[in-house]
Amino acid sequence: MFSGLLIAFLLFQGPAQRASELVDAGVDLSNRGRFSEAAEKFAQALALDPSLAEAHYLMGLIRQQGGRQQQALQSFRAALKIHPGYGQAQARVCEIEAGRALSLETGYEGALVACRKAAALEPGDAEPHFHMGSLESKQRLHAAAARSFANVLRLDPKYPNAKYELAVSSIEAGNTVRGVSLLRELVAAEPGHGNARFQLGAALVKAGDCAGAVPHLEAATEVAQKYYLLSGCYKKLNRPSDATAAMARVKELREGADAKMQAKFRAAVARQNADAGKLDDAIANYRAAYVLTKDLSLAIDLAVVLLRKGDAGEVLRLLQGASEPLARYQVALAHGMQGRQAEARTILEDVVKVQPRFAEAWYQLGVSALALGDGQRADGALRQAVELRPDDPAVRLAWAEALARIGREQDARAQRSLAALMGR
Repeated sequence: MFSGLLIAFLLFQGPAQRASELVDAGVDLSNRGRFSEAAEKFAQALALDPSLAEAHYLMGLIRQQGGRQQQALQSFRAALKIHPGYGQAQARVCEIEAGRALSLETGYEGALVACRKAAALEPGDAEPHFHMGSLESKQRLHAAAARSFANVLRLDPKYPNAKYELAVSSIEAGNTVRGVSLLRELVAAEPGHGNARFQLGAALVKAGDCAGAVPHLEAATEVAQKYYLLSGCYKKLNRPSDATAAMARVKELREGADAKMQAKFRAAVARQNADAGKLDDAIANYRAAYVLTKDLSLAIDLAVVLLRKGDAGEVLRLLQGASEPLARYQVALAHGMQGRQAEARTILEDVVKVQPRFAEAWYQLGVSALALGDGQRADGALRQAVELRPDDPAVRLAWAEALARIGREQDARAQRSLAALMGR
């Protein structure tokens, strides 16, 4: 971490030259796997010169690696605003937007536009074509998806899962011969590929070859449709007891799948409600989803919205007894919202012991320590938060307050100056 004097020196040195040097230093640190230190360099470079497209892109990579998809997207878009032809940045926009669309099951067309731009800017990169194919499949544009996946294999014959997706898209587009041939190749190379086994078995059933289909279906991934197809084939092969058992398994799997599907739909609607600021609707849908599956991740999502609405008491009741760090983090926030900073601090200390790279927990621990008048502990926690989130001016401002509390006013001023530059 830079001292106050060195930061002050950086701020008054020739900005463009020093920013370029910081980017080079950050790249070197990234190559050595020292990503937090690299992010610090990129953040300082952007504070000095926000017009550096490369620095925005590199910061985006680090944010993406840390799971901060929305912040990474902001960085990549900032790079593209400066340099519209920045193909690598557009490829990352494609990746993030496609992943989000596939997860939320909406927004496919916008993601496709981003990926088509990436494919045009980076014609030798197979990845945008793969994302295009995945999005086209979801839109039932199977012939287009098959073309995209074929392009993937043309550019990179070993691209993970591309052959399987091409096989499935080919079958859906009506080219069963091509799809079955590809699936046979896959199964021969990867006998444990359960999804390929299922698709091959299903295609053979459709072609009337139950004898050939059954071995593949029996080794396929566990889904209700597998047993439905097996039941029909067992009947044709004069295996009535096996057919009855398969249909019983269909019923068992469908009951569980129906609840999961309903919960998934409710959760997707809840996320859309939350994004639109419709907190009451989001809470109602998250509650309904949670009742269906009792999935802790849904309870955590519900807690996040409850805290946005200021209902800390409901969060404490909802997550009582939970041991998962993210759930405990929400409990700490609820205690802090109710003014119980000592309880919040104790929980957050436990959380960062289990997950030492949980930047938000370190930040909240520092905030709690400040509220309790413990400048030294706040300094330590916020220093950790800044190391993990060097590009966040709010974290630096909190650290500046902690530094001022312990008498390090010069360092505090330097952090405030750097935060102000980052927030431009």
